[in-house]
Amino acid sequence: MLAIFVATISITLGSYARLVLLDSTIEGARFAALADQDIDSGIAKTRQLVAAALGPGLSVSVVGSLSKLGSVESVRLVSTLGFNLISGSNFLTASSVATRENEY
Repeated sequence: MLAIFVATISITLGSYARLVLLDSTIEGARFAALADQDIDSGIAKTRQLVAAALGPGLSVSVVGSLSKLGSVESVRLVSTLGFNLISGSNFLTASSVATRENEY
């Protein structure tokens, strides 16, 4: 019975961490895609949201890139959450792409 309880709690916490990472990455990409923002501000927003939801003790690696297809620019953020249970292991990864707004 104890094993089932521990497994259920572990799956629940892992799912919560995955959803927080995904939602934070989406919000960070949307923020970076605003006309008056840049990729660095989207990365900072993503890290801030993850730290607020999961605590500042977890290491979050966020990488951003800007791609252009014709006249349309897109911002892509990839976030990786490392639990440091095993040295160098990263268990959760999320990515998001947002179309950059034009300045008028």
